[in-house]
Amino acid sequence: MPSSANDLIKKSQAGDQVAFGELMKENYGVVFNRIRQMIGNEVEAQEIAQVTWIKVWNKIESFRFESEFSSWLYRIATFTTLDAIRKNKRQRTISLDIDEDESANPEAIAACSIEPRQLKDLENKELRQHFEQSLEKLPPAHKEALILREIEGLSYQEISDRTHCKYGTVMSRIFNARKAIQNYMKDFLK
Repeated sequence: MPSSANDLIKKSQAGDQVAFGELMKENYGVVFNRIRQMIGNEVEAQEIAQVTWIKVWNKIESFRFESEFSSWLYRIATFTTLDAIRKNKRQRTISLDIDEDESANPEAIAACSIEPRQLKDLENKELRQHFEQSLEKLPPAHKEALILREIEGLSYQEISDRTHCKYGTVMSRIFNARKAIQNYMKDFLK
């Protein structure tokens, strides 16, 4: 087995599936963790990680060693995840209405009552859902920059390196993303 990552990449580019398997083993955790942080659901993260690795296999020949492989890989994982998020916009509705048939049933009424803690949890879920919906309205590049900064905790320079964008562009994207999120959420937060 080749020990160097560059050797594994070159062999993978030549169609060596064993070398690609080794490359995948070395990098799977980083890719999976990135996706899980963006998605927040382990099962969905596993599915998206599989799609990511299929894309990596299909695009491995396009890797030109001009940047770090991890940056290239990270970018594919991020865009694959953003695509999945866009496709899986889930709207959750919560109904507290009591059906007419249940209106005389005290157990049904008790089941619909909400304790203060449950109400706070519901408010937090609604806030998070509204934030996620607002995040979906952002252009992909702005969304990516904001996620990398606020969720990943990366510096502007690290984001610049990872996304292959100028430092000033990263700053601008994050500023504009934050401003847009504030505008989208201002009515909800009143």
